Amino acid sequence: MLWIGALALLLGMAGVASALPAVLALGALAGVTALLLAAIFAPGRLGGLLYFAAVATAAFPLDKYFAYQDHVGGWPGMRVALSDLLMVLLAGLALLGWLLDRPRARLPAALCVPYALLLVQYCGSALGAPHRDLAAFEIAAAVHALAVAAVVAALFRRQYLGAVMAGLSVMVLLHTALAAVQVATGRPIGAGLLRHHADVMQELLETGSVRLRPSGLFDHPIIFADFVMLSLPVLAVGALTLPRRLGRVACAGVLLIGVLGMVLTLSRGAWISSVVTAVVFLSLAVRVRLLELRTLRRVGVAAALVVLLAAIPLGPKIVERFTQSQAGNFEVRVELNRIALSMVEAHPVFGVGLNNFLSVLSAYDPKDVARTFPATVHNIYLLEASEAGIPGLLLFLATGAGLLFWTVRRLPLISDPPLRWLALAVLSGLIGFAVSQLADFSHRLEPLRTFLWTLVGLMVGAVRVGLAKKEQG
Repeated sequence: MLWIGALALLLGMAGVASALPAVLALGALAGVTALLLAAIFAPGRLGGLLYFAAVATAAFPLDKYFAYQDHVGGWPGMRVALSDLLMVLLAGLALLGWLLDRPRARLPAALCVPYALLLVQYCGSALGAPHRDLAAFEIAAAVHALAVAAVVAALFRRQYLGAVMAGLSVMVLLHTALAAVQVATGRPIGAGLLRHHADVMQELLETGSVRLRPSGLFDHPIIFADFVMLSLPVLAVGALTLPRRLGRVACAGVLLIGVLGMVLTLSRGAWISSVVTAVVFLSLAVRVRLLELRTLRRVGVAAALVVLLAAIPLGPKIVERFTQSQAGNFEVRVELNRIALSMVEAHPVFGVGLNNFLSVLSAYDPKDVARTFPATVHNIYLLEASEAGIPGLLLFLATGAGLLFWTVRRLPLISDPPLRWLALAVLSGLIGFAVSQLADFSHRLEPLRTFLWTLVGLMVGAVRVGLAKKEQG
């Protein structure tokens, strides 16, 4: 009867103008079916299946905003996503583990203490915000991000490495395949199913040429590029450490496909951040003795060969993007930075109000930048300072720094190489992402923020489990 009712529901939704309700119902039905089959026929793999689904859906933009307002720069309403439904199930398993007194990986105090103080600062900023509802949405987003990391860390297990790689590979392939189709057709194929995109973003160059910038299922090509940038080091770990050769080859193939997708986005920030990520990744691998210098030289030669081969079809596109981009794109970002600094000067303690940059922009915009580019400042650090004050920026930086130093200090102590590789890969991606945010604010945008904090949970879980294995050994 359950399946008959669900089928009737889907048929009824087929007549609705929007496809989103039907997609949501179909996805939920498929998910429930998969979980029931796993519980019946493979109960020992249920945890791994849930973990795979959580990682895969973290970057899947199937969501609903309640009390929605047309706003960019943070949550525009109270968000409920498909990934949240899975997180609730995972949170139930984590709670059950605690009740049964089973050890669970927890988030470090080096992250939680400054983050808790940041939430307090956010509340102070919200009290003086012109639109307190927008501030409340962003506070909810910050709490949600930490909760995601806590649940993912608590349930991490060594045997879930394959599930993590599989979930990540599925998402990279899905988004990149749709991006390639979008470039080939010039139409927002796929994106219109979950978002109401009018067209594929176009970039006008100084030469007068127009280049398409695909976004996969994301709202913007920069979000897609950042997602790939964060995924690449983890896929590299799969190519290096998975026990089966087929899995290693698959991860390597997906990695190369992801690089292609990133190039298609024409996102210079993601390209530069990817280079930073690669340098950090290899440097840390040598420092914690996962790579010897001799091996590093071989890797370098192989990487140089791949780059040279890729440069033949992709090099002109990359050079064109750096040399022929409109100068106005940079100038307007500089103006927004100046506006943000003027907000900080006027409100240094609590800022202009969390998630309220656009709401007060006109009062700090003597050149009327908003008339041609109505956007928030493209620098997450200036955005934090302008909206939550200088203390908010310092606590935001302290949160990232605390997590960074906590992880770096423990990396050499992890005896299990695959776990050490995973923690190192996520850390490298986070450092590259932090660099990208000097010219962007995508940390505030979904589903990238949920995906980012999922990775934080994976990193903390890998470190905790790795250290526990060493103590047991």
